[in-house]
Amino acid sequence: MRVAIVGGGILGTSLGYFLAEGGVDVHLVERSDNLGGLVAPIELDELGGVRVDRYYHCILNSDRHFIDLIHAVGLEDHLQHVETKMGFYHDARLYPMSTPLEFLRFPPLGMLDRARLALTILACRRIKDWHDLESISVEAWLTRLSGRHAYETIWKPLLGAKFDGDFAQVPATYIWSRLVRMTDTRDGAAQKELMGYLIGGHLPVVEALAARIVASGGTVQTETAVSEVLTDTTGRIRGIRTSDGDVAADAVVLTTPTGIARRLLPERLAPIADRWGKLDGYLGVILLLVVLRRRLTPYYTTNVTDTSVPFTGVIETTNLIAPEHVGGYHLVYLPKYVYPDNPYTTMDNASLEAEFMGHLRRMFPALTDDDIVTTRLFRERYVEPIHPIGGTDRIAPIKTEIPGLYLANTSQIYPALTNCDSVTRHARHVSSLIIEDQFSAQPIGNDALLATT
Repeated sequence: MRVAIVGGGILGTSLGYFLAEGGVDVHLVERSDNLGGLVAPIELDELGGVRVDRYYHCILNSDRHFIDLIHAVGLEDHLQHVETKMGFYHDARLYPMSTPLEFLRFPPLGMLDRARLALTILACRRIKDWHDLESISVEAWLTRLSGRHAYETIWKPLLGAKFDGDFAQVPATYIWSRLVRMTDTRDGAAQKELMGYLIGGHLPVVEALAARIVASGGTVQTETAVSEVLTDTTGRIRGIRTSDGDVAADAVVLTTPTGIARRLLPERLAPIADRWGKLDGYLGVILLLVVLRRRLTPYYTTNVTDTSVPFTGVIETTNLIAPEHVGGYHLVYLPKYVYPDNPYTTMDNASLEAEFMGHLRRMFPALTDDDIVTTRLFRERYVEPIHPIGGTDRIAPIKTEIPGLYLANTSQIYPALTNCDSVTRHARHVSSLIIEDQFSAQPIGNDALLATT
């Protein structure tokens, strides 16, 4: 059995690894010149080739699927866990929010507000069946639990920043998944906020997965564009057409965002492309990386409730990653999540950087030109899949009615959030389905998909 995988991100490479482990001949194709997708790093030439993450990543204690994969490829010695802190920027002031005592002292909220906020977190921890939350808006659910004042002060600006100002159709499952995952960062005994990172970033994991695919007799191609999925006269899959020629395969798995996957289907598979289009919305991201000579804050994450600030938060990853692993510098990431029609998506880099840096200097007046080593601006069109209220029945199934054609991407990961743990868990499930399926014509429905993800 030969399976062609389109896409060499963490999903595609982990899927290829699991399939190869199951005895499948894997042929993985990636358009760019390197593997990794969103976890791929960048080298800063002006700093002597220091390699840093383009987008920030962390590993939580509960990320067992990804941690198991790290161990499986022999990189457990690269995994480090560190106590981290969180802050809030509210009304032009920076507040600590890392301990229960700091939470109780948070001035913008009264005692009743704080109590209801704590109960909201406890309620999330107690909920095991998320299906009822899928039909409730996140606004209605949070207002009911936390109260109107806490919602307007904390939740509304944070949700507005995350969803580009429009979260009316976002279900309560979003905040439930997020709070459950983030509260798993705390050590049970000491109640310290613990997060993990990989020395050298996530790329060594991706490279190790690719090496295992090759060692099993498979193929990994980069700088190779895929233009079409190939079928025979009966409609059965026979491979993919690439910029380096046709690749024969018994099955094809598209791990690209749904909109891209639809464009790779031939005209005869237009009905499948139409069905995939029922849920193919994604948030993109614009992110400014600021490299500093000194620490900016003591926090890994500074949540921003000031709606005049364009970025979602201030993520200082070198309060998690030891600075010596990134050339001794301090890294600050300023993300702005955007819908495709946001004016920021067409703004030139210089204007974007000037606006972001203007707000950062306003937030931190002590920041000087001498503190700033360099900056980088990144854009990504497909980052966070959008799942509207009551939209689970529109999630595209992994398997289609065409024998050998599969879709496996982050839009199918629900209600879990998109991260390396949920992605590698999804990859393991898809690999098991392909191996066990033996190209049966019975499509997998959404109920089975949601039960596994």
